[in-house]
Amino acid sequence: MQEDISIYEAAKYPWSVMARSLLKDLDVTLSEADKNPKILQRTSQRLLGALDSKSLVELEILDSNPYVELTSFFVAKALVDGIGSMFLRRRWATAEAKRAEYNLIKETEAKLAHIGQVEFKWQVENLTSRFAGRTFTHRLYFANYLAASAGFHEREWKLVNKRLSDGYVLLRKSETARVIRAAVEKMLVRDIKKITTDFPSNIKEVYNTVDEVVRKRTDRIRQEIQGEIVPEAFPPCMQALLADMREGKPLSHIARFAITAFLLNVGMDVDAILELFMKTPDFRDDLARYQIEHIAGKRGSTAYTPPSCAYMVSVRLCVDPEKVNIRRHPLAYYRQRRKWQSKP
Repeated sequence: MQEDISIYEAAKYPWSVMARSLLKDLDVTLSEADKNPKILQRTSQRLLGALDSKSLVELEILDSNPYVELTSFFVAKALVDGIGSMFLRRRWATAEAKRAEYNLIKETEAKLAHIGQVEFKWQVENLTSRFAGRTFTHRLYFANYLAASAGFHEREWKLVNKRLSDGYVLLRKSETARVIRAAVEKMLVRDIKKITTDFPSNIKEVYNTVDEVVRKRTDRIRQEIQGEIVPEAFPPCMQALLADMREGKPLSHIARFAITAFLLNVGMDVDAILELFMKTPDFRDDLARYQIEHIAGKRGSTAYTPPSCAYMVSVRLCVDPEKVNIRRHPLAYYRQRRKWQSKP
C-alpha cells in the first residue's frame, strides 16, 4: 500500500526528489518504455499538448496508472533534451508547472510547506495568521520569495505590496502554490541534460512527430522576424544592450547571452555579432566566436532564444518593467513592432 501511495505522489509531482528516487529504484529505461503503448501515448500527449497554444493545458492525470504517468514524464523529459529546442522546453516546463499548481492547491497547507522545504530548500512554514481581515497560511523567507516571484509582473506580487513579518512574506495557500509553480517551471527550463544515445524505434517516432511540430512552429516564427533587420523595432532592453556594446561598456554574462541570442534570432550572422563585441573591454576573438556559435547551435544540438521579458526583469536588464504585463518575449515584441512599421 505504501508503495502505491509513493507512486501516486510521484506521478503527481514527477519532477520531485521523491519521483527521481523512485524512478531510480524502479530502474526505468527507455528500452522498457518503448515497449509500452500507454507510455508512448501519454508522452505524446504531454508534449503535443504543451505545444498547442490554442488549447488549455490538461491538468488532470489522464492515465489511471500512476506508473504510466510517472514514466511518461521521464520519457518526455528525455525527448525535450534530445530535440534541443528552447521553444519546446519552455512550453513543456510551463505545462508541467501548471499541472503541478493544479495538484498543489488540493494539498494540505503542511504539504505545500514540506514541498517548498524539500524541493527548493526554502525557509517556509505552515503558520496561520490574520492581518487586516485576511487569513494567511504560510510564511516564506523574503529572499526565497524574491527569487521565486522574480518573473511575476502583477502589482500584487511586488514585495512592497505584501505583508511582511520578521523577514518573512505572508502568503495564502493559493499564493504559495503559485510561487511553487514558478519555481518548478524555472527548474525544468534550466535542467538540461545532454543525450548521447539514440532513442528506441517507437520513442523515435514520437520524437520525429514532436520535432516536426516544433520545427514548423519555430520556422513560422523565424520567417516573421527574419529578413531585413529593423533595429528601430528592437525592444528597449535590446536597444540598450546594443548601445552599451557600441560604447564599449562591459556586459554581464547574461546580458551577453541575451543580446547574442536575440541578434542571432532576428537574422544577424556570427561575424557581424563578433564585430559588435570587439569593443568590449575583455574581448577575445576565439572565445567570443565560440560562445556565439554555441548560442547559435553550431557547437551543440541546442540553438538558443533570448530570455523572456519576465526573466529580463528578474536580472535587472529590462528597462521598462512596468510594461512587462503587455510584453512576454523580446522576439514577440520585435515581430509585432516590425509588422507595424512595415505597414504603409
